[in-house]
Amino acid sequence: MTEFLISDMNYSRMNSTFATNFSQQTSDEKIKNLKFIAYGIIGSIIIGLGVLGNLINLFVLTRPSLKGVTFVYLTWLAISDLMSLLVSASSLPRFLGIQPKTYLAAVYYAHGEIPLVNAFMASSIFIVVALSVDRYFSVCLPTRFKEVHNIQRARRSITAAYICAFTLYVPICFQKCVVPFNFNKTVEYGVYDNLNVVDHTAYRIYLLVKEIIVRLGPALLLTIFNITIIMTLQKTLTKRQDRLGISSTGSLPSNMRCREKQRLCTLLAGITVLFIISMVPAAILTLLNSDDEEFHFGFQLFRAFANIMELSNYAMNFYLYCTCSSEIRKTFTSLVATHILNESSPSSKPSVLSNSKF
Repeated sequence: MTEFLISDMNYSRMNSTFATNFSQQTSDEKIKNLKFIAYGIIGSIIIGLGVLGNLINLFVLTRPSLKGVTFVYLTWLAISDLMSLLVSASSLPRFLGIQPKTYLAAVYYAHGEIPLVNAFMASSIFIVVALSVDRYFSVCLPTRFKEVHNIQRARRSITAAYICAFTLYVPICFQKCVVPFNFNKTVEYGVYDNLNVVDHTAYRIYLLVKEIIVRLGPALLLTIFNITIIMTLQKTLTKRQDRLGISSTGSLPSNMRCREKQRLCTLLAGITVLFIISMVPAAILTLLNSDDEEFHFGFQLFRAFANIMELSNYAMNFYLYCTCSSEIRKTFTSLVATHILNESSPSSKPSVLSNSKF
């Protein structure tokens, strides 16, 4: 009888162990499939479209017809977005677990990749804030607009954006460490949390302050600025319509100006909503991120969502601003038309004209 009881207990333990291992394997398989879909497919598509959009943006913004303070901001915004996406492309193999296991690759992933991609993203955010301040003065404080709307001020703001962004992410260089391990009788190198750093109270405080400066603070500022701009534009538009008696049968130029302002209001609202949706999950992810959560499906699902949304923000800026600026839109279509004409008739002469304002 005793033998039977012991055998029965061992059988129960074996069943329990088998069930645990099977559950773990199922979870690992789900995480692997999730990462492949999120990063291997969706992330790659977003990065590809974003790189294409920002290259087109840079090509358009460097045309002689597009000169001015606003286009200085947009040019450097496109550069920051492009660099963010290019460095993010090197992150995809790490997310998929197929990154090289060499020492140099491990050093890059431990000390270079995360600081670089986040610094470029932060510089992009700071440039968007500077551009929003410029737009705020243009619409809400027109009498002081010339104080901030000049090339020198724009260059100083952009330089400050890059210096602040890269300085802010210096401590992230020490977040990870390179650990050698043996695999099939060869030495490979992996990247793991540096527990002496990530578990320190000062580092946790630094992460919180950094996310407030880089994501939550700018999200709040952009919301305030753009809501104020939208409300001021709507009031100005209503007063102008009342004063001029504009109706659906009013003069064509006046109606076109009204539609441009309405499009700008809609776009500013869209930019604000997109920024908040993409930045807030990324800020939460930074505070929760840890190697301990690597095999937790719920966390990996949230991580994939936050990363994809953040990538989308930097990939869509060209398309958003192209929608906003009739000058960029007309220059882009003129360049495309010129290219088509040159292909069909080599003797045709290009003509890129643009008179509308941002």
